[in-house]
Order: sequence, then structure tokens, then C-alpha cells
Amino acid sequence: MDLKDRIGDFVKRVRELHEHVRGNEQATKMSLIVPLFKALEYDFFDPRECKPEYKVDFGRDRSVKPIDWAVCINGKISFFVEAKEVGKQLKSYSEQLGDYFAKEPLVNLGILTNGVMWRFYTDTTHSHIMDKEPFLVWNILEDENPPIEFLTILQKSEFNSQLIKTFAKRKVDQNLLTQQLDKLLEPSNEVIRLAVQNIESRKLTENVLNEWRPILKNAIDTWIRERMLDMVLTNQDQQIVDRQPKAQAVVTTQEELDTFEYVCSVLGESRPITYTDCATYFKVHLVDKPRQVLFRIRLDGRRPRMWSPVPISQVETILAPYKVDFPAAGWISITLNDLSDVKKLDAFYEAAYEYLLGKHETADEVVEEAVAE
Repeated sequence: MDLKDRIGDFVKRVRELHEHVRGNEQATKMSLIVPLFKALEYDFFDPRECKPEYKVDFGRDRSVKPIDWAVCINGKISFFVEAKEVGKQLKSYSEQLGDYFAKEPLVNLGILTNGVMWRFYTDTTHSHIMDKEPFLVWNILEDENPPIEFLTILQKSEFNSQLIKTFAKRKVDQNLLTQQLDKLLEPSNEVIRLAVQNIESRKLTENVLNEWRPILKNAIDTWIRERMLDMVLTNQDQQIVDRQPKAQAVVTTQEELDTFEYVCSVLGESRPITYTDCATYFKVHLVDKPRQVLFRIRLDGRRPRMWSPVPISQVETILAPYKVDFPAAGWISITLNDLSDVKKLDAFYEAAYEYLLGKHETADEVVEEAVAE
């Protein structure tokens, strides 16, 4: 079982058991917290690897409670874990974790958790002084997807303190950038004028600008989501290239052409489509509208994968037999069992086309194209 499956089982466990251990710290530890570290291949029952109720000497005039766990890798303390019972508000307990963090110069990771909420801290601002705010917060009950990227490098076999620090710094910078993007999604009058000056024939009065404001916000959001998916696919493509002796030219395979021909036959002449073959995927889209994507598909893996912008709410029943993920906001990823599944998704192709057709007829797409240019 790979890490993603193990974490999936852990998330399911927490969601099923969290109410049964409420008010009991020891039960929280054993039922909700230790299982995560087991999934990450740590042995919390080996005293060489995990020191429970770890305490250091802070001096005669200062008494500090022990930390719940000091976790060791290769005989050296690598990170601390402080645990509270389910339902406890965690922020007020970060000071104790920070005391131990500062006492061990080799440690740059502190974890504070109640089994449901996980807060991960490091020292991005001042070395050996734990940041006041976590670089990553994971709410198992509310967050749709677990932070697999971070959990991957938190595994015992992958743990590297410098890599943890690099990830944390990147996450902090990403959060700051997100704040700026939030401001962008509240466009000023100047930004609106710049975006619509070649589209709007009326005088750009305050009322006209206010009409365009939500349209521009939606267009910017769509543009960002499109670029996010491109980044995901490009990263996957780079991983494939890194494993190969040299880059491969774009070759349209017979399987891709057969897929396109089949979808054409499903939609018929009244719903024309075309395709674009890329290095990372084969894209089916509306004629003369390469940004109006019906789906993107990759057929060269062990199991074919398909990406589409159609909302899951519109195709959830159709896709019930398949594994569906959400690689970027506004996109779904469908893992097929084999190539034959391409011919079992007629209803999906029709739903996706109708979704794009309706979307194409709105003013949002006009603005989106203007911004993209």
C-alpha cells in the first residue's frame, strides 16, 4: 500500500472515531495521532525512536511540562510532537512547543495536534526560534485533500531537516502570494478599465465598471485555475522526462486518434470538436477554441487519466465507477481502468460539451480571452 492509500485510510479513521475519543487525551493519542506516524513508518513504541513525555532541564527557576513525544532519526532528536485531546483549541499551547524547539538546535519542526487539527511549525524568521504561526495547518474534517506533498517528506525514510525547512519557507511565501492574489480578485476601477477598454463601447462610468467587476473577477479566477492545471501537468511531464535518457518528440498515437474519433461519433456533426496534441497530454476542445477544453487525456501510463473542467456535481453519477481527484481548483481528474473505459463515458462527453457550450455563450469567456492575451 502506497503512502496516499495509507493516508486515505488514516483520514477515514479520524473521521469515524473522533467523536468517540472526545474528552480523553490518551485515547486521542492512541486512536488518532499515533496512527498517522505509523502510516509515515515511525515506530512510536520503540524507545530508541520515540521518547514519550520527554523533558529537559530549563533551570532551577523554571518548571516546564514534558513534551508528549521527541522523535529520533538515526539516534538524534528530529522533531517534537505535542498532543491535546480532540476539541481542544491548539493555538494557546504553542508556547510550550516553542520552548522545546529552542532548546534543541538540531530540531526545526514542531507539531501541535488534537488528532483532528494538525499545526506544523518551523523557524523561517529567526533560527532556533519557532515561528508564532504554523507554515501548514491541516484540518482533517474540513480539508478535502490531505497535504500529501508535505507528508511525503515527513516520512521516516524521506525525512530531511533542510528539505522540511525549504518546504516551509516556500509555503509561507505561497501564503503571502495568495493574499496578494486575493487582492487581485477584488479588481480596482483602473484594472477594470484596462481589461475592458477594447470590449466595452459604452462610456466607462462607475455603474458600467460595477457591471464588469464580477465578470472580471470570474475571468481572472478561471485564468488562474487554467494555469494551475498547466503547472500540475507540466510537473508530471517533467518527472517523466527526468526518468528518460532524452526528451521525446510529440507523437500523436493511434490510441489518441481512436479516442478522438470515438468522441466525435458520440457527439455527432451538430457538436463539432477538434484536438491538439501536446507533450504532456492529448487535448480535445471546441473548434477554434483551444481554451474551451472538453477534456485532456494521457494514455501512456499503466492506467489512462483524464482531466476536465466540468463541475463534479454535473457528472458525479456518471463517474461513480472511477477514482476522481481534484488536482487544481475547478478541474477534476479521472483515473480509468484501461483504454476500453474510453468507450463507456458517452454521457460524460455529452455533459462536458453542454457545459462548455453554455459557458462559451457567457460574457465571462470574452473577458477571459482578453486577459489571457
